[in-house]
Amino acid sequence: MADSIRVLHIDDEPDFASLTADFLERESGYFDVETETHATKGLERIRSEDLDCVVSDHDMPSMTGIELLESVRDEYPDLPFILFTGKGSEEVASDAISAGVTDYLQKEGGTEQYTLLANRIENAVERQQSQRAVKEQKRRLETIISNVPGLIYRCRNEPGWPMDEVAGECEELAGYSPGTIESGGVSWGEDVIHPDDQEEVWDEVQAALQEGVPFELTYRIETADGQTKWVWERGRNVTDSDGEVIALEGFITDITESKRRERRFEAIFNNTYQFTGLLKPDGTIIEANEAALSFAGIDRNEVVGKPLWEGKWFESSQQAKDVAREAVETAQNGELFRDEIKIQGANEEAFVDFSVRPVTNDDGDVTLLIPEGRNISELKEREQTLREQEHQFEAIFNDPNLLVGLLDTDGTVEDINEIALEYVDASREDIVGNPFWETPWWTDDYRAAVKQWVAEAADGEYVEYEADHPTEDGGKATVEGNFRPVTDDDGTASRIIVSAKDVTQRRRRERELKRRNEQFDEFASFVSHDLQSPVSTVQGRLELALQTGEMEHVEKAAEAIDRVDELRDDLVTTLRTGEIVSGTERIELESVLDDVWTAVDPPQTASVTVEEGTRIEADTDALQRMLENLVGNSIEHGPDDVTIQIGEFESGFYYEDSGPGIDPELRDRIFTPGFSTKNGEEGIGMGMASVRQIVLAHGWEIHIKGGKHLDGVRFEITDS
Repeated sequence: MADSIRVLHIDDEPDFASLTADFLERESGYFDVETETHATKGLERIRSEDLDCVVSDHDMPSMTGIELLESVRDEYPDLPFILFTGKGSEEVASDAISAGVTDYLQKEGGTEQYTLLANRIENAVERQQSQRAVKEQKRRLETIISNVPGLIYRCRNEPGWPMDEVAGECEELAGYSPGTIESGGVSWGEDVIHPDDQEEVWDEVQAALQEGVPFELTYRIETADGQTKWVWERGRNVTDSDGEVIALEGFITDITESKRRERRFEAIFNNTYQFTGLLKPDGTIIEANEAALSFAGIDRNEVVGKPLWEGKWFESSQQAKDVAREAVETAQNGELFRDEIKIQGANEEAFVDFSVRPVTNDDGDVTLLIPEGRNISELKEREQTLREQEHQFEAIFNDPNLLVGLLDTDGTVEDINEIALEYVDASREDIVGNPFWETPWWTDDYRAAVKQWVAEAADGEYVEYEADHPTEDGGKATVEGNFRPVTDDDGTASRIIVSAKDVTQRRRRERELKRRNEQFDEFASFVSHDLQSPVSTVQGRLELALQTGEMEHVEKAAEAIDRVDELRDDLVTTLRTGEIVSGTERIELESVLDDVWTAVDPPQTASVTVEEGTRIEADTDALQRMLENLVGNSIEHGPDDVTIQIGEFESGFYYEDSGPGIDPELRDRIFTPGFSTKNGEEGIGMGMASVRQIVLAHGWEIHIKGGKHLDGVRFEITDS
């Protein structure tokens, strides 16, 4: 209770009012009693003074106690008001109760009535203060709940988890109102918790209750609109005086986004053939990925907490341990360490391209080390095999066994090998003894040249040639060969060795390779152009981050780096498969636009709208690159507040902007690689060519028109 209780006693009899005040202050040292003989003035004092309780007579000239009570209740519904009157009747008492009187006491003779009145005042004020404290506590609790990112609940420990109370972001989290959950119209345990997680959630909660500890669990829920979300829940039991569980209370929050980031990290970390992990700056192992653990045949707990050089991978030799220690020391100083070493696995040793890379904070301090190892054992074996094959090739090349003949210095054929004879319809007897230029391998177009090559070789020169030989089936074979003189001790040519190899297939492949290289050169130009936007975003955001220190810019830069990775993967896939479009699916265009907008990083005043329900059958990565080029083109050529609209029409889908449009005279040239309306600028002129390449790869057509909804350009993409 407060240090004092301020009471205003209103009574039209001054002597009685003063007497009552004296007795009340004598009854309790807490009381500070003021008196007033006019009801209307009393109402004014109630409005102007900070009072804890009002005591009023009923029969007064200006207004009755009931009328005064009604006026007070209109403005101060919670102020304690005691009717202390000499006129007692059931009617007055009933009217007072109806008007909201706090207490009713009839005047009597004797001093005991003041003791009773003092007690009634203390009780009324204490009750009002308690109610006020409860309301304030409830208000604070409601404020806390309204600012908590999740829902707070009280439920029964029964199957289905019947909810008695639900507060907070129930609708935001699950899509259901608190009333729907509390009424049992929707069961949290049976309708909201994912069916595959219900049993596990029950078991984990019961296990925690058995141990008498709070429970923490992560599980999936299904929202009212069919979404699947991940949630984290923490709760505890509520027991009665006998220790029996009567309820559970807890908190549930949405962790879908953090779960998505966790899975992305796990996918990068564990779904790779490279060995990698995380180290403290002193080299202590924090984490090792599945590839590294599987190679060594060990569990995670066998290495976590140990120095890197004490891991099983480096047990094969002291040299390996020393290299690992040196790598950590180098990375501790902020430098990259890289070397090729041999490490120990469960069943084998392996050569690895080993590195340790430092990770620094904004102050440049090393906070983590990332060790990586790429198994290059097969590469080493291939290099060795290649060296052996080169030796074998040299031996075969220098040994007369492939398209090889022996000539006299005048060009007469002395011998020829069997493989050479397979190219013509002739036997050795038909060939030997004849001038080489008269043999069936040569047409009239080559005879003079062959005679000249023989003469040059006879003079001691090494002659290389390429020619087309007619074949037995009427075709022709392209060969590469040479005329090599065999000299005696004085350097005079005594024989000529002619050797040749069939390069028909190689020439065919070279022509095909040239064609494909030209195609991929064009594609590489497009990808290089497409990379400019996210790379520029990274540079710009990192500069802003350095200037402002705001992490939002670092996050935006990280998103742009993710887009660079996607474009890199797109390039690798295309180079591997030769296909720009590897597969299509039905795509909600609005979902792709979010990533496009992030990658392009347009001015804040720019805007894009997509007609609701616009869906396109396309390759997601290729479509995103196409839209990035279109949006980037609109941003580059349009005003800062450029507006973009995308939607479907009867023949396909369209893209419009509010920019300056494209001159009709330029529309036939706009998709030409290298063409740009901005002359002399580096790195331009590829965006629209990239758009056309992606359009054609999907089997579509693209047409340029004037805008229908906006004042700029309109691109219509239709099936061909």
